[in-house]
Amino acid sequence: MLESVSGASPAGGSRQRMVCISAALGMNPESFFPKSYDPGFELSPVLSPLSNLREDFTVFSHMDHPGIYTKHGSMNSLLSGIDAKKASPGENLSIDQMAAAKVGYKTRFPSVHISLGGSQGSSWTASGIKVREESDPLDLFHKLFVNDSEAAKKARQLELDQQGSVLDLVRGQAKRLEKNVNQSDREKLDEYLTAIREAEERIQGMQRWQDIQKPEVDFDSGVNAHGNMDYGTLSPLMFDLLFLAIQSDTSRVFTAGFGMHNHIIELDGVSTGYHGLTHHGNLPDRLKQLQTIETFYIKQMARFTEKLKNTETENGSLLDDTMVFFGSGLGDAARHSNRNLPLVLAGGGFKHGRHIDGLQPNRQQTPLNNLYTTMLQNFGIDIERFNGATGTVELS
Repeated sequence: MLESVSGASPAGGSRQRMVCISAALGMNPESFFPKSYDPGFELSPVLSPLSNLREDFTVFSHMDHPGIYTKHGSMNSLLSGIDAKKASPGENLSIDQMAAAKVGYKTRFPSVHISLGGSQGSSWTASGIKVREESDPLDLFHKLFVNDSEAAKKARQLELDQQGSVLDLVRGQAKRLEKNVNQSDREKLDEYLTAIREAEERIQGMQRWQDIQKPEVDFDSGVNAHGNMDYGTLSPLMFDLLFLAIQSDTSRVFTAGFGMHNHIIELDGVSTGYHGLTHHGNLPDRLKQLQTIETFYIKQMARFTEKLKNTETENGSLLDDTMVFFGSGLGDAARHSNRNLPLVLAGGGFKHGRHIDGLQPNRQQTPLNNLYTTMLQNFGIDIERFNGATGTVELS
């Protein structure tokens, strides 16, 4: 609603790829962070699945989003560093969506998003729209690799044409209205027109790919999970689909999340709800179950990263051109702390094999957006500071 309109109510280049994996409920600091920053540091229990990749990843300590104190709400701000509830549209653009905008429709999908156990909600477009995540591997398989019938393609083309006509209409109306509103409402209209431009680009991109056959991939789509807590079946399937999407250049930007809930995850040794385990009270049995879950998360990252490393390309391997980031907006779920986030970065052509201490001489922690700035620059984006970053992180 525009306050100045009568009757309106006032209202308060390269083929580089990026994969961002997140855990909604953080990681227990005692079992996640290595105890040493020495070059030959010993891996922590939770990071042990990465042992075959010692020179391919870096662990970061004492990094976080300094302005975030939102407890579980930090899920929504992990990839932006901005509190989504306080941000104006576009202020909380996430790192993955900035990268996706760089790629655009050079690939069939600018970005692909999956989640298990609930949405992360950490991906936000330039107009402030939250990006939807896929939770069913069969739905994702059909989206990425199954061609529509000719009838379905015609129906889809008609739908795209109609949407384009509506966008032409509302854009024209908004432009005419712009001449008769005050400055505050012009800013609102600019946000609105930005969303329209995003929709237009999406429609035009989809139209360009409408008649191009999807790649054929070797994937067993007949595997069935017991339910949405059968992580042992669902997670490898979903990450295999992301791997195939990278291999076939179906997309170059991906997010994958393990969500927040209190269901019992179907893993051997786990008999208590996930959220309850994060508030473990230092009870040995709860800590053991929590470590099983968190080690599983890192095992999925390791398995995925190894597949990339073992896939040769003209320039080396897929991992050389793919940044695989793991993190959480919660540093310690037991205390609802958003400080000292658990972070790992693999691949991307960086110099790895380190545990980096982000504690600065002034005893402040390094903003995570400094690392995001480095990642975006590595992706080929000309950016000096991402969302209030104070610099970059040296990874060469």
